[in-house]
Amino acid sequence: MANSDGKGAVGREIAAAAAAAAENDAAQLDMLMPPTRSNLLPGEAQRIEASIRKNRAGRPPGARNIATRQMVEFLRKTMGDPLMQRWRYAMFTPEALSIELGCTKLEALTFLDKLWADLSRYCYAQLAQVDGAGNAVAPRFTMVIGGQNAPQVGPNGQAQAPWLYLEETPQNQALIGQPADVSHKDVSHDDEN
Repeated sequence: MANSDGKGAVGREIAAAAAAAAENDAAQLDMLMPPTRSNLLPGEAQRIEASIRKNRAGRPPGARNIATRQMVEFLRKTMGDPLMQRWRYAMFTPEALSIELGCTKLEALTFLDKLWADLSRYCYAQLAQVDGAGNAVAPRFTMVIGGQNAPQVGPNGQAQAPWLYLEETPQNQALIGQPADVSHKDVSHDDEN
């Protein structure tokens, strides 16, 4: 019996030492490794970011400063909202606006068309560009440095491939020779030349 009690006590001591070592290792890892998104628990990253935003000095992103806020408030009280004014002009017909402004109907229609296009952003989202088949078209950036921008026409009247007309371009051109009367001395301005 004494042997089994001794083995149990040793086992308990080993387990307690292993638990203490694991706890100590975890404490040291917390000191060594800064918190990153990969080693945080779910939801902990949002909590940390919210506390950082809350403790940050200054006004929140997108907020106006006091002087701008006061000026906008003053202008809205005295002159009205500029967006509302644009909507009021947008209610005119081209005929009525041409009489009101003393311009032609075409000028009034052009003005109203631009006004309606600007105001439509508040009602409708912009659509993505599509091709003739209705498929979305990704934006493309094309840059041409030197070379030909348009197809080169060959002797038969058809467009030539770029490697054909690039071969015909002379690459080694002679430099323009200097006239013989130019002096090559160190000080050429003392002589007649």
